Amino acid sequence: MNQPRTSVNDTVLRIQELTQRRAAGLIFAGALVLGLAIGWWLWGAPPQTAGIDKPEILARAGPNIGAFPGDVAPEFQLPTLDGDTATLGEHREHRVLLNFFASWCEPCRAEMPGVQSQAEKHASHEWVVLGVDVMETREAAAAFRDDFGLTFPILLDDIGWVTLIYQVTGTPTSLFIDLEGVIVERRLGYMDEAEIAKIIESVR
Repeated sequence: MNQPRTSVNDTVLRIQELTQRRAAGLIFAGALVLGLAIGWWLWGAPPQTAGIDKPEILARAGPNIGAFPGDVAPEFQLPTLDGDTATLGEHREHRVLLNFFASWCEPCRAEMPGVQSQAEKHASHEWVVLGVDVMETREAAAAFRDDFGLTFPILLDDIGWVTLIYQVTGTPTSLFIDLEGVIVERRLGYMDEAEIAKIIESVR
């Protein structure tokens, strides 16, 4: 008896069917192995309790260092107009008014007599004023000091790195810092003496 002849098309279809079955088998086997691996990891992994402690650890770290109220004021070191070097840290036992200014700034010039007056008034009350001249020459800063008879230290931020750290976007900018080194108040723009005095009295 003669066997039926198989056409080329039938052979191709049969090969395709076998290939598809083999591919499906491989996919199933791969999925099974992956599922077993994930199940083993979930079963063997330690309980997720470590993350609960993270906020507590962060809380113990204390306030953030930054340039805005509630932050600890960043430490810095700058040359002074008198030829010395000044740091913020050396005034940790004082409340500090940190005033960023420029000699060409009209609001700075208008504000400075009030700043000087409050510096004199509170010199014996654990207050210190630090003026930071923003990116000017020593000569310009000296002329500004002499124009207003300033007696508090003038710091020279000639390349502007402290200005950048404190994110100063305009002058005058004033930061009021408490005995713990924490920024209590930050103001951009002119303040009259009464407003300066009110903030100073509020800082403990």
